[in-house]
Amino acid sequence: MATGDTEIIELATGVYARLHEGLTNAGIIVGDDGVLLIDSLRVPSFARDLIEDVKTLSDKPIRYVVDTHSHWDHSWGNEEFPKATIVGHANCRREMLDPVITIPWREKVVTAGDPWSDEAKTVNITPPNLTFESSLHLDFAGRPIDMHWLGRAHTSGDIFIHLPEDGLLFTGDVAQDRGVPFLMDGYLKDWVGTNERLIEIEFDHFMAGHGPIGEPSAIIEARDFIAELVEGVERAIANGQDRKTAASSVNALLEKRFGGWRGFERVEESVAFAYDQIQAG
Repeated sequence: MATGDTEIIELATGVYARLHEGLTNAGIIVGDDGVLLIDSLRVPSFARDLIEDVKTLSDKPIRYVVDTHSHWDHSWGNEEFPKATIVGHANCRREMLDPVITIPWREKVVTAGDPWSDEAKTVNITPPNLTFESSLHLDFAGRPIDMHWLGRAHTSGDIFIHLPEDGLLFTGDVAQDRGVPFLMDGYLKDWVGTNERLIEIEFDHFMAGHGPIGEPSAIIEARDFIAELVEGVERAIANGQDRKTAASSVNALLEKRFGGWRGFERVEESVAFAYDQIQAG
């Protein structure tokens, strides 16, 4: 593998998950005359490593890059694909072009002291050039690929990539297998409804933007986590709890069921964010 701690798993004939331990996953779909990628990763060097891994699977050109959402760790490799069609939701493009969103993200990444922080200074943020509002269908070398926007959730532009004939679903960061998503760009009350629509999609296995390959039961648990968080915050507000008390009490409630999940240490801060958002209406 071009990048350490990565693993490529064949999910169906010509469909691969490139899992990166502790970082961001990518999907690879090989067609008759080209390749489709799901997410371009966090900075150009990571995208170049992804390209090298694609070459071990196919010598066909990369024709499509699909952004599951706008977040930097999924889309800041886009500039490495100048000949590809970059696909995403219209809101994903809007967020990637909005300096009120992108400047704070870049500052956060650059000052984090991570191995990719210096490179993030010079990323040319490259938004999708093919966008849609509710759904987009591709017939990719005879393989139907359906992309759906089901409502705001982790961001305003999350999409789900469904391969119905293969029983596969790519969920971005909206739903993971036993992982707490980053909530502090999210739309918490909308997220509940988006998850309800998500569980109506039929599939056998899914790849999230982070973590392992999951089964439908993990999507149900991910739905329950967001629903219980929102219900807990709404109950705390109704009971007159202040922000700090609510964050502590809801965190303790969620810990009983979800305390073993990856990223649970972020929950208390996320509950405080949800408190402010829900209280503001």
